[in-house]
Amino acid sequence: MRAIYLMLGSATMIVLLAYLGIHEAFAQDPRTCLQGYVWREARPGDVVCVIPQSRTLAADENAKGHQRREPGPRDGVYYCLQGYVWREAFDGDLVCVIPAARQRARDENALASSRTIVGGPEFNSEGQHTLLVGVTASRGAWQEKTYGSTCGRLDPMPGAMGGMVGWGQAEIGWLGDNCFSFVLERAVQFDRTLMDMIPGKIVDRVVLSYDEVEAPFCPLVVGYAYRCWQNGEGNYQQKTDGCAVVRAPSFDWVRNGGAVQGRLPTFEEWKQPVSRINARQWDVTAPVAWQLNAPSPPLGGVAAFGLLLTGGPSIDGLTAQDDTVCVSELQNITFEITYTIPPSGVFHPPH
Repeated sequence: MRAIYLMLGSATMIVLLAYLGIHEAFAQDPRTCLQGYVWREARPGDVVCVIPQSRTLAADENAKGHQRREPGPRDGVYYCLQGYVWREAFDGDLVCVIPAARQRARDENALASSRTIVGGPEFNSEGQHTLLVGVTASRGAWQEKTYGSTCGRLDPMPGAMGGMVGWGQAEIGWLGDNCFSFVLERAVQFDRTLMDMIPGKIVDRVVLSYDEVEAPFCPLVVGYAYRCWQNGEGNYQQKTDGCAVVRAPSFDWVRNGGAVQGRLPTFEEWKQPVSRINARQWDVTAPVAWQLNAPSPPLGGVAAFGLLLTGGPSIDGLTAQDDTVCVSELQNITFEITYTIPPSGVFHPPH
């Protein structure tokens, strides 16, 4: 290629050098994100580096912001409806979001410089790194059990609760007749693109996190009104411990999702250990590390396929003898992966 350009003369060389200079300047733009991150674009000119799903969330929040604020301004300012707050991703950002989304924006702002080519190390350099990744695929499913043919439940399931996670049950009439119960689940696959590009990595810890809010609609039985978070008496109840538990699917639903109808089979907990950190965070180091073969599963162990967020009780454990409902919308599902790349040529014993 160099010989061809030299033959074309000095004018072409000047143009080529100018192009290379522009390209080099762009490559060294301090705002350029490290691989795996993109500009958030919560407004024009917002170049905070975030994971791709955060940019999607910001766009969705912008689109829904007007639905979450009071109908008219007070003193020229639009205030948020109860349950929402200003996002404050930048000065003057008055988009109304759930409180967890405002905290997400603050965390992104604090980490912004470490995710640029100037401020942060490349993900595949030697040493310990922490990488935040999102979800690339998901699969919703449910299971239901009806106790009477005349209970008047709404069909079909899951209806307005599609994509939600949790469980519930309903009784009807003065005598509290059993009506029906259900469990909702959502399988997710984490974005493993960058991790698959790193040979010899050791996964030290993986934390699954999500934001959880009450699902918007839970229409269960004709003629009855239900909240998605309510106690057995049908009154609103704050679900401080959340409505979801985490399990490891034993079936490759990403590539063969249509081969299994309904809820996914899961491993016994001792085979794929998962532990709760708090109401919205789980330590999922073992199943994720084994899926990434870093380290490989122990002798006799097997790798899972993504992770499953499901309602806590089994369908057999629900009796439909009260009106307890615990159905949530899970947002901003992320995996924080801490891993180590040993120095080249140095043997690192497996964990």
